[in-house]
Amino acid sequence: MLEIVIGSVVEGKAERHYTICPADKTTGIGFELTPEGQLVFTTVFLRMNYPIAPPRHTSDLLQCASPLCLLFRFADYSELQEEPGQYQMKMAFADPVQLAIGLALAHYLDAKYGGGWLVEVYSDVWPQFSDLLATAKPLEGILRVYTSVYDSRAVIADRAVMAVSSLTYEGLAMKKEWRGGHLCRPLIPEPVAEVRDEQVLELIKTVWESGGFLSLKYAQERFGDIVIRASQMGLIKIDTLTLTIRITDLGLRALGA
Repeated sequence: MLEIVIGSVVEGKAERHYTICPADKTTGIGFELTPEGQLVFTTVFLRMNYPIAPPRHTSDLLQCASPLCLLFRFADYSELQEEPGQYQMKMAFADPVQLAIGLALAHYLDAKYGGGWLVEVYSDVWPQFSDLLATAKPLEGILRVYTSVYDSRAVIADRAVMAVSSLTYEGLAMKKEWRGGHLCRPLIPEPVAEVRDEQVLELIKTVWESGGFLSLKYAQERFGDIVIRASQMGLIKIDTLTLTIRITDLGLRALGA
């Protein structure tokens, strides 16, 4: 079953519940890919103009040379916890990572357990892959995609929920207090105030001297995993649409700029 939830959060429980929201337990996402799961990854990478050979296991993405694979390296590929329970999946909070892994996981769970599972992910690029999402319709469990994007292709879902009709805009500067809704908040480490890692400093200096942004492919080839480390420290931001990295305000302060 496929659900698309636009602008809201819905409740749901299942025997095996995997979500991006904080949960009592955490799990890796190391699992064998079904033929459908392999198709998901090859199609996603092809449409992002970075074709790859069909992976057989999620951990194969660690060996991928494509710049897009850098985003997938944020994931924890230790063994997937499969006993009944509620788990938080560790992965990059960026499109199209969650969509691809979530859909592949849905096919895996359905093939192994049938129903009784729920996979929740967030994606704003889901309309580009509505044909892939349609493959989740016959599944006995639930794949739930949260999004802020409304598109008529939501009709592909077995259930579509939209709760934005009462949306209003307010000047935040006029409010003494602002409390957001109960949405899924990514668990991201606090930015490091002082940077002493010379390799990280060299990376952000290179980005700054290049005009504030740099090709993700070039950065990966030259600096490797340092790109991930700098992103986790909040010094750079990875732009998944243009496949570039951009220096942040924190990165500028680290350079004394």
